[in-house]
Amino acid sequence: MTIKQRLRNSWQSTFGAIVLIVAIVSIFSLIPLFFFHRFYFLDDTQRGAIGQWYEVGKLVMQGQLPIFNVAAQGSGNYLAEGQWGTFSPLVWLISVVVYYSSNFLIFASIFKIVLLNILGVGSFLLARSMAVQKPYAIIYGIVTPFVGFTIFAGASSWVTDLMVSAFFPWFWWVLRRFLNKNTGPVLASLVGYSIITVGYVFGTIMLIAVMLGAFIAAIVMKNWTQLRRIIFLGISLAATTIAVYLPGIAISGVTMRNTEGIFNDNFLSPSLSDLLFSFSPVGYSEMNSWWTVSGVTYMPFMYVSWLLALLVFVNFKQTKSFIQSHKVVLIQWLTPTLLTFMLLFGPANVGPLRFPVRMMAYFGQLVLLLVILLVAKLGLKFTKGRVQLFVGLMLLGTYLEIANTPARTQSILAINIIIGIFVAAIAYLGSGHHKMQLNHIKIQFKRPMLTVIVLAIITTGFSLVIQQRTIGRHHDEIQQQHITYIYPDYQMPTTKANILKMAEKFKGNTVILGFNNHVVMGNDWYITNNDSMNVYTPVGFKKFSGDFRGGDPTRISTDHYAKLFKKDKQTQLPLADLLSIDTVAVGNEGDRKVYRNLINHKNVPAGWQVTSHDQYYVVIQREKINNNVGGVVWSSIPQVTEIKNSNYEVTIKVPAHRDEAKVVFSRTAWPGYHVIGGQAKLSQPLRGYLTQIKVPASQKEQTITLQFEPPLFKASVGLIGFSVMLILFWSVGRGVTLLKRK
Repeated sequence: MTIKQRLRNSWQSTFGAIVLIVAIVSIFSLIPLFFFHRFYFLDDTQRGAIGQWYEVGKLVMQGQLPIFNVAAQGSGNYLAEGQWGTFSPLVWLISVVVYYSSNFLIFASIFKIVLLNILGVGSFLLARSMAVQKPYAIIYGIVTPFVGFTIFAGASSWVTDLMVSAFFPWFWWVLRRFLNKNTGPVLASLVGYSIITVGYVFGTIMLIAVMLGAFIAAIVMKNWTQLRRIIFLGISLAATTIAVYLPGIAISGVTMRNTEGIFNDNFLSPSLSDLLFSFSPVGYSEMNSWWTVSGVTYMPFMYVSWLLALLVFVNFKQTKSFIQSHKVVLIQWLTPTLLTFMLLFGPANVGPLRFPVRMMAYFGQLVLLLVILLVAKLGLKFTKGRVQLFVGLMLLGTYLEIANTPARTQSILAINIIIGIFVAAIAYLGSGHHKMQLNHIKIQFKRPMLTVIVLAIITTGFSLVIQQRTIGRHHDEIQQQHITYIYPDYQMPTTKANILKMAEKFKGNTVILGFNNHVVMGNDWYITNNDSMNVYTPVGFKKFSGDFRGGDPTRISTDHYAKLFKKDKQTQLPLADLLSIDTVAVGNEGDRKVYRNLINHKNVPAGWQVTSHDQYYVVIQREKINNNVGGVVWSSIPQVTEIKNSNYEVTIKVPAHRDEAKVVFSRTAWPGYHVIGGQAKLSQPLRGYLTQIKVPASQKEQTITLQFEPPLFKASVGLIGFSVMLILFWSVGRGVTLLKRK
């Protein structure tokens, strides 16, 4: 057989394996939809990602980058948030698709299923690059997308987490090819750049950890050629990382993410003992969360895979030679694994890093990778002693599950017995046995590894069905029998037309007080024709949040209604005027006093009118809609005239005046504002968050422009340019060198 034929056969075999993985992962990804058709359109996807992507898509189609939005008061600093994909062509592409999408639910479902397939195929390729036999690499590719946190947090809600975790094995794979097969830097740089510019910090941390592992391995093995390549690639990716996160760091002092110190409140912080039942699809952790009931979070966030139970049957006899022959792989694996372990089981808050359970998406991948490596390289050993140890560990894990959720005792026992039988069968066949006798029936397995793959597929599918059957149910016997987590579905419309219809009653700059499913929520406001401070942000302006908006802008309390119309001490204007608010909706919740008064047309502020009300909300609007967020709202002298008000700047005319004058704008006082014209300067923000300038006395009329430029934006652009050019010149130089050698 010629080399060409061998390559063709290898490619065909690999392609067939990939097709199988895609088919199985796609089918299994549909299972949640049979139980809950909005599974992939929940929580932060619904109120965050879809509206955000829509806004980015709109900006891209207008030839703009997502950098800043003055109308998203307290939010809108897209560059500093990082997750708006300012420098990410991948995010731009996704966003344009969302912008033109006819149904957001269908898009979210298809997109997330594609991501799960990307994760599965990437895991397979990574395992194969480590010389894992194809059958075991296929199993790894099938089970990895269904790690508990990946499917129940990333796929259902935190889509950016799913994106970066899906590309994580791909980066590792292309990095290994780059180092071991001397391929060019373009592919490794492209995948790394895509992960970093998504802006999800945990993905960037894991990329750095993998690079660090490769760096250490090169030093240990004294492979100086690889070390140089890692350093040059690292310089490029480091420049990209700094470009993405530097603007956010530069303004961190005024944001809610200005968290210092290390402390533990156990919020979404798992315990090490949770790993003892991480083989079970219905094991629930004793960690605090938004859905904790009786000290337990009823979500399988700590589920890794049934595959973990197979570890008991690994034949560790040749461990020493395995370590010697796989030193590079193990060093590359150990570095990110140690980091994920420390963050996962460490304090709940480490500076701005929070919610440690988010590391489970990576910890699960890494642990499963080690298991599949050990199984593939050391083999399995099925003996009476191993079976006894297996039963003992299964019983221990099952006991801990039952201790956490005693109401589920019968179902836990039944499920774990079934899982145990499947795992034992896989271990039996994987250890080299070709025959199985059940009573008087003898079964001969001509292709035992094919049977192992089939059993692995069945076990994975069974686990997913069980999880979906017992979690997130609505109004059935399971819901009544057991305490279960109900998916956070805000019942947002799935089409642009229906969202616009929901927003018809609102005019101009709108604020919603209350939390109800019968109103536009979060970033879906970007899909409407209205401005709103209710858009979501993880890095809101701290002073504004403390004074009025609160920590979660999608849920502003009805108790804050009085603040809107209380006069500010300096300006003697109500906060609603200072924020240029045109419409206020008050929910029928809390003590309901404000709601009841307004629907009876009592205590309606002067200049405002009740325009609509129903059983959920009452809406009041200005008699004259201004729709002028960012403009002048107050000045200490009369006849200050606004000439122009746009996203990045506002220009005013200030008449001659004897004493120093002050002018306030309905612009959040983000760092980056500067004054052009006259001798005007920035003053201390009004109330700590509204931009204010002071204009010295002058005998002449002055034209003054207040302009915004994000801090370090030009530096970020320069770093992105440097990163791209470094890879470009490197690739060109490499190409020229290869041509000369020929």
